[in-house]
Amino acid sequence: MNALSRLLKPSALLLTVATVIGCGETDSASTRYSIAGPEYQQLTEEYLQHLAKFEWEDSYAFLSDDVEFKLPDGDQGTRTVYKGLDQVKAFWEDYVQSSGNDRASFKDFVHIPVQANQYLDHVEETGVFNLCYFSAELGFGSRKADVRMHWAFHFNSEKKIDGIYTYYDRTPIIDAAGKNFLTGHTNRVHNNKNGESHMVIQTVKLTSTLNEEELLKAARARVSEYAALPGLLQKYYTRLSEPNTYVGILIWDSQESFEAYKASELATSVSQTYQVTEKPEVALSEVLFQLRD
Repeated sequence: MNALSRLLKPSALLLTVATVIGCGETDSASTRYSIAGPEYQQLTEEYLQHLAKFEWEDSYAFLSDDVEFKLPDGDQGTRTVYKGLDQVKAFWEDYVQSSGNDRASFKDFVHIPVQANQYLDHVEETGVFNLCYFSAELGFGSRKADVRMHWAFHFNSEKKIDGIYTYYDRTPIIDAAGKNFLTGHTNRVHNNKNGESHMVIQTVKLTSTLNEEELLKAARARVSEYAALPGLLQKYYTRLSEPNTYVGILIWDSQESFEAYKASELATSVSQTYQVTEKPEVALSEVLFQLRD
């Protein structure tokens, strides 16, 4: 499946592009859709280049106060949506710290600007959309992720961006970052108010037949699986004074993330993987104070 079809398959914008490109000469299509002006390509690219340079304040000038920014972490009704300029600002201003992404470059842009003259199903908008495809290189310390990204932008009558719909494969980003940072970031932006923390600390005490080297080998073999867990911010193992006794410490962004983990295969396989000799002791506590966000 090519890049264009991967973007458009889940989106109502498929109807727009198919009609304009495939049936653009018909009378009905010409009244419903047309190609928008080149200025929308320029505005889109300028906005994205500000993001690539982490020039957040400059990027906000392109956005409307009621902008909606939709992340690629779910379907139509489950994806994360930041509503309003304040929420979008909160996302970007915490982005570098929460993601670990310390450099970026965007190139090889393709633009398809479309004027929709009727409401589109599942989008409920008319006006100008610009479908933009570009190659992103995202750096995470010594590692990097190369991803072909697909973003759709909606512009209001003042040529401000009031809708951003993002679609791309997050797998190489999660691999390079060593974590799934979108979920943790979402909870911090939406839930943390007045300095409160909603993080949860889980401790797991276990006695194993494995020696320390074997236990660490088993833990490292599961790194990628744990890194992909939504809401897991950090995971540690430490030894206790008793022989072959260890404590695992998992920090979750919310109780909901912890509950989802409990139902996962990873959680149910702990005893077998680490060859524990008795049922692990699990304790849970809420973070009451933290030095840094």
